[in-house]
Amino acid sequence: RSVLVGRCQPQTKRACVHSFSGLGDALMAVKEFVLKNFLILGLLTVITFGLVCPEPGLAANGIKFGTWGLPQVAVVVIFVMSGACLDSVSDANQPKALVLGIVLVLFVTPATAWPILHFGAGRVDMTLLQGMALFCVVPTTLSSGVTMVTQAKGNVSLAVFLTTVTNLLGVLTMPWSMSRIFAATVPIKPTDMLGELLWLTLVPLVFGMSLREVSGSIRKFVKDNKKVVGLCQNSCILCVVWLMVSGAQEKIVGSAPKDLWACLAMAGGVHLVFRVGGYFVATAARLPPREWVTIVLMCSQKSLPVCVSVISALPQELRERSGVLIVPCVMAHAAQLIIDSILAVRWELQDPAGELKGSLLPK
Repeated sequence: RSVLVGRCQPQTKRACVHSFSGLGDALMAVKEFVLKNFLILGLLTVITFGLVCPEPGLAANGIKFGTWGLPQVAVVVIFVMSGACLDSVSDANQPKALVLGIVLVLFVTPATAWPILHFGAGRVDMTLLQGMALFCVVPTTLSSGVTMVTQAKGNVSLAVFLTTVTNLLGVLTMPWSMSRIFAATVPIKPTDMLGELLWLTLVPLVFGMSLREVSGSIRKFVKDNKKVVGLCQNSCILCVVWLMVSGAQEKIVGSAPKDLWACLAMAGGVHLVFRVGGYFVATAARLPPREWVTIVLMCSQKSLPVCVSVISALPQELRERSGVLIVPCVMAHAAQLIIDSILAVRWELQDPAGELKGSLLPK
């Protein structure tokens, strides 16, 4: 830059400096945008690439590590890093809010899977409906929800603890939910799937949490490099989605456009139902403002990494349709990120002692 500026005529040096300064600011703005929206941009990229050019993904799907393929390995890595990233829960001693959150996440919101399957049957492709129902029954999100609670000035420790508890208990509840969702297609033995989920989800998560507790250097590294670790987690999610979409490219391309549009509408609708339900329940429970924000945010979000792990643990007959199953999960995840990020920013701009609840819904 200095050489180029030096070659400019004296009267144009100022213009050169401003030009390069503007270019640098533009590049920084692009970098910030990409990092902030890495997962959504990445999902759009890998889905497009998998649909246009599925051959590399099909070849990668053939790589095996014993009985596991690349998707299962990536899922294990995701949950080891998630466990290592779970922070302190020193302010999580809020029994009423915690119990309320567990009930909403593991029992109330999963009930929406039934109307999706019941009323959508015969109108929308069953595999897409099953993917949307699957999204409804998984626990709350592992990272983005906590980030938004932090941004909205909620109780971060409660959010972390609620995430930990629901993801641990979810390993026990999801196999039975999956057996009901796929009952009309392929019989699933809940006990078999429980074993798969224990190794894919629970063991790696607890292992990551243990590493954080016993190793100060790991704890410091994760704390100092949260963005890098988050990008690694998201990259693993993108890898799994790419492999699944590539493997089911023909079925996705062959899906009726009306089914995909219906799925997109359900993705936004389901999240709004979760959000409005959380709003009224948290308000009726008369939770303090910080806990109110935490419950409304965390109980309206579902975890894409857990969706990935559940699909990876399904019987082989259903894994062949994993690319179609993941499409509604990705749509719903994108919908919740976009809607909640907007509302979290609105909450952040509110006076902490002000009308937080008033900014939840349009006036």
